Amino acid sequence: MTTAIADDRAASSPGQWTWLSYAYAALVVFGMGYFLLDLPIQVTDSYGNLVQAADGTLGSLVYEQFRTRAFLRPLLWAHIRVVYDVSGGHYYEWFRGWHVGQFAVLTILFLRLVRPRTPAAAAAVPLGLAALIGIHTFAGTVREAFPINTFMTILVCCYLAADLALGAPRWWRDVAAAMLFVFAALTVESGLLVAVVVVAAYLAGARGVSRRGIATIVLLVAGYLFVRFVVLHVGAPGLQERSSGFGFSTREPDQLARMFGGSALPFYIYNAVSSFLSVLFSEPRAGIWGVTRGIVQGESSVAGLVNLVASGLGTLVIAFYVWHRRLDWRARRFNRDDQLVIVFIAVALANSVISYAYTKDVIVSPAGAFFAVALTVGATGVLESMTRASARQQAVAAMLLVVLSGAWAFRAVGIHVGLRDSAAVLRNEWAYVDDWLAREHQVPTNPRAIALKNHLQNDAIRSHPARPAVTSGWVEWFAEN
Repeated sequence: MTTAIADDRAASSPGQWTWLSYAYAALVVFGMGYFLLDLPIQVTDSYGNLVQAADGTLGSLVYEQFRTRAFLRPLLWAHIRVVYDVSGGHYYEWFRGWHVGQFAVLTILFLRLVRPRTPAAAAAVPLGLAALIGIHTFAGTVREAFPINTFMTILVCCYLAADLALGAPRWWRDVAAAMLFVFAALTVESGLLVAVVVVAAYLAGARGVSRRGIATIVLLVAGYLFVRFVVLHVGAPGLQERSSGFGFSTREPDQLARMFGGSALPFYIYNAVSSFLSVLFSEPRAGIWGVTRGIVQGESSVAGLVNLVASGLGTLVIAFYVWHRRLDWRARRFNRDDQLVIVFIAVALANSVISYAYTKDVIVSPAGAFFAVALTVGATGVLESMTRASARQQAVAAMLLVVLSGAWAFRAVGIHVGLRDSAAVLRNEWAYVDDWLAREHQVPTNPRAIALKNHLQNDAIRSHPARPAVTSGWVEWFAEN
């Protein structure tokens, strides 16, 4: 794809192809929203957090979070508390509705980034959206029904940062980018990637955020690190924090300590490399080489192989785009599509590095989200180049896109099947919540905590009962998505 084609598409006004893309995206949001609203608020990582967030004032809640160790997430708790207060006791409606709203905003930002204004760009949108929701890194942003899914919040922040950076230069974009970074960084550690998005876009020629704005964000990053490690001594998670995948299995903290107690550096390098490969090829997953293990043991699953094909071909399409644009990149002539792909590469590398202590699919969800953007750009380039290719090249490209689209459609279906499965699991947890609380030594004694438990249990089991389960054998094909 030539620079002129990309620039013309970026400069043109929204037309019928843009509105058709938005109409298709609305169907995607409707479908995802239907399944998201089927999820009750989960017991683990939600009930206890709601009890804690409701205690005291908003100011005292945020202040206490600055005194924790290993994690610095005060605005996560502020976010939960604000929605809790606004809900007025309608917890299911507000927290689940908030989740659906975040996904809708994420989808709109996706379209704002890829700007589908030609037939080829619009044709690539369904593939891009399938990759956005079908990639394994996205599953944790929807299947885990936290009061507020922090990882979904960070995806919205990262896309919004890219939208700010790639827009027309305006002073308010500097202010918005700085405020967005502070909010994201103090929500969860992966929020630091907002700075990576803005800086990478600037280095690729985007000027939505000015040089002064970039300098401000760099200073904010330095300030965050200084406050976290020097002033508050929060530190970072260590080997003893939780179990983690390594090789073909999950290792418990004591095993990790024995394996890497002398020096954790090899383990950290393994996590970073595994995270990067996971984004590109869906293997390994959370540090575990599951598909490879299945192939070695002769127990490969359909879903695992499809995941590998979808991600592998997607990476090939992105690599094709980069190779096709290599001469302009060397001359530092970047168009908007180039900037999106460069941001993806930067986020993938940085996201992998900050996963050094603990690798998990959802932690690299920002990189996965930008993979979908880069894949849309690459697929658009393939479609546009087909008009100038020979008959043989067109046939090869068409076969590639058919297989690629089919594989990602399979994965997109899988996320919806997984949501229905998660809804059943979460309702079962609420059915036996008293037993779980007793085992965890968390039986509530405070009247407000007891009332909250009864309210959430009633929401999960009676007010919003489970829909009929899908029991066909084909559902098992999607088990690993």
